[in-house]
Amino acid sequence: MIITVTGKPCSGKGTVGKLFCQKYNFEYVCTGDMFRELAKSYGYENVLDFQKDERVKEADNIIDTKTANLGKLRPNDNILIDSRLAWHFVPNSFKVFIDIDWGTAGQRLLLAKRQSEKVEDLKTAIEKLQDRWQEENKRYLSLYNTNNLNLSNYDFVISSSNLTPEELVEIIYKEYKKFMLSK
Repeated sequence: MIITVTGKPCSGKGTVGKLFCQKYNFEYVCTGDMFRELAKSYGYENVLDFQKDERVKEADNIIDTKTANLGKLRPNDNILIDSRLAWHFVPNSFKVFIDIDWGTAGQRLLLAKRQSEKVEDLKTAIEKLQDRWQEENKRYLSLYNTNNLNLSNYDFVISSSNLTPEELVEIIYKEYKKFMLSK
């Protein structure tokens, strides 16, 4: 069964997703990586700048179609999709939301040193993450009438603020097994 993992920026979705897949033999798919690549192909190094371009809708459509097709063509495969909207496009998945407080998220962004999301200090990091989160949610609401902020969309919600990636993987796996037994 497909697991969809979403959450706030820098909540650890990618780290947790990759660890989970390595440990439990799932295929890892990351729509954020797809988005960053598409942003570069449109001439943007910074994803926040790309989100304000009208052509971002083309990129969303490409990624969302690929995600929906995974759910339709491979619903029983062991796939973990790290994505803001996979829960919406793959409704029969185990839907996980990873929350985080903005201070911890900002610290993680500073430490990550991502080329596409450069920041100089914690205050700027937090502001950029909050802006990104609001821009994304505004776009998803207008495109799909979905609200990432509505936690009732998810089967399991957890905060990564005070847990290690390894602890998150174990907790998510236990909840996934419970979910599977309930099916």
